[in-house]
Amino acid sequence: MFIFCANNSKLLKTALYKNKIYPQRRQRRKMRAIQREFEAAVGGALIHTVGKAAQNRYLKKSALKSKSALLPSCSYEMFYLEREAKPVDGKVLDTKEQPTIIFFHGISQRSEDFAALIVRLRIPLHFRILVPEQGGHGKDIARAHGGKYTQPTHKSMLETTCEFLDVVQVGSNTSAFGISLGGGVLYYVAYARPDIIKRSVLVSPAIVPCVDKALVSGILDGTNNFFCFESREDVKVLFRDLSTGRDDASRKKRDPVPKFFLEAIYRQSQKLAPKGHYKALLLNLLESVGFDESQSLSREPENDNMNSDSADPFAAVTDIDTGAKRLVIWPEKDRIINFEQGMEFFEVSLNSSGTFSCKSHTTEFESIPNCGHLFNTEGKVIIDIIRPRTAKSTKNCFLQSSSNGYSQLHKEIKLRPHTQFSKT
Repeated sequence: MFIFCANNSKLLKTALYKNKIYPQRRQRRKMRAIQREFEAAVGGALIHTVGKAAQNRYLKKSALKSKSALLPSCSYEMFYLEREAKPVDGKVLDTKEQPTIIFFHGISQRSEDFAALIVRLRIPLHFRILVPEQGGHGKDIARAHGGKYTQPTHKSMLETTCEFLDVVQVGSNTSAFGISLGGGVLYYVAYARPDIIKRSVLVSPAIVPCVDKALVSGILDGTNNFFCFESREDVKVLFRDLSTGRDDASRKKRDPVPKFFLEAIYRQSQKLAPKGHYKALLLNLLESVGFDESQSLSREPENDNMNSDSADPFAAVTDIDTGAKRLVIWPEKDRIINFEQGMEFFEVSLNSSGTFSCKSHTTEFESIPNCGHLFNTEGKVIIDIIRPRTAKSTKNCFLQSSSNGYSQLHKEIKLRPHTQFSKT
């Protein structure tokens, strides 16, 4: 009976469509297809002309040059950008004394994406600038097109980056900036190489225990594709999650990115890497550090034996580098790298006065109210929020020697007064 009705229902609907009983629905689909083509044309034109031109202009102005370094121990070629330092008063500084700043990019980003920030920071010319590109990103994706390809892990990124620092002869007068995945890489590199990284700025660092549990669960059970776009809906939802969450209807801009960009981004994403590349990258990163479908690490947490050579830093559940000099900045409504999990990891507490106290006396912990991983509730990008807002000259704000404290990035970031770190 039910099968008979179902079969006849299908036949009836087919007949109705053929006789144009539902012309409005067909017309809406046709109009939506035309709209998508228009959105892709407009968004694509802006991305490939205006966006590309702006990036090329910033790259040229930044004086960053594309290079690569062979890492013999890791059997790996790492791509990176470098701006060589200019002599000071005609003198070339010794490698160990050379002021250097390293930028670590986030997941799915490229080293070139830092060019605009570097230009706007007006970093003094006597500073050497390095922007290494992690495996599975940027130029490294070309290897994935060749067929056989080994996805990076947290361990491989740590090992290649540490060897990279030696191969390109980075000295001990070095500061570093990392955001998202780059912040996580920087955290572990600074722990492994305290002889080189002396000061750091971590923005929403993707340290293993700080990755949002709901996000991890969704990725592992297939309900959240994150940046691995399999549909147009994935693109829309991701950008909402990069703001204060897909379910937050209170923010001024529900969609922080104009709709015509979303269609262009979706289409471009299908061409940037082989099908399934980003999904494999993401799962490999999660599974290589022991995440399982319970949203948590499947192995035993390890914090007591970190001084041994065999210690696994990725198993630590709280800060293992409490002596590091750093500024940690966290958006309070981050749905990617969780703010509360970050506070727990760094053992941060909020005082009655509205200031933060941290177990590490060399760590400053600050938060950004009403802000998600990439956008705040007004649609402003986090990089614009944290970079210096004043028109003051920055020439005296950078670190001049290893004894002068923090870099310009550390000194000039302006956040809400009530979130300023309180030394205890």
